[in-house]
Amino acid sequence: MSKVGIFGGTFDPVHIGHVELAKQAAKDLKLSETLVIPAGESPFKDITCASFRQRFEMVKLAFDGIPGFAVSDIEKKLGGKSYTINTIRALKEIYPQKTEFYLIIGGDQLFTLEKWFRYEAILKEAHVVAVTREGINYTDMVEYANEIGRVKVLDLKIPDVSSTHIRRIIAAGEDTEGLLCPAVHDYIVKEGLYRG
Repeated sequence: MSKVGIFGGTFDPVHIGHVELAKQAAKDLKLSETLVIPAGESPFKDITCASFRQRFEMVKLAFDGIPGFAVSDIEKKLGGKSYTINTIRALKEIYPQKTEFYLIIGGDQLFTLEKWFRYEAILKEAHVVAVTREGINYTDMVEYANEIGRVKVLDLKIPDVSSTHIRRIIAAGEDTEGLLCPAVHDYIVKEGLYRG
């Protein structure tokens, strides 16, 4: 049976925390493949600073050459607001019937999961895996996951980086060394992104 990871996000921009989280989760879960999926139009974030094309290109650059990873534009193809349940169901149409899907989310997202569109259906149609983040208590995550049910918590060591913080740093003209993959940094400079 094939185990496929789904790692979605706005990725505005994608950073080393995203890459490390996805790599470590894929290894821990022994996934056959992990799909990195930039959101077409997030139902939670009204504005993205970079276009879908730019975010998609940055994600491709960040995950280029990492075995077992593929970048998908499925949410752009689906159109409209990007609801996770629709993405999972669209992927089920593409992949063989016996494929098991693992939805990988950050620890902060775990605490909003019950607000997601059709979240009960998500829990039935995919294995939901929440990964610890700096500043979020592992015990709190496990307790919350147990209350919801059908959510696994992974305690991984992920760099404490946020896209919001990176956008502020770039807007202030400060250095992002160690926060972005070099190819993503070069792309941001070339495109003139996040300059404020």
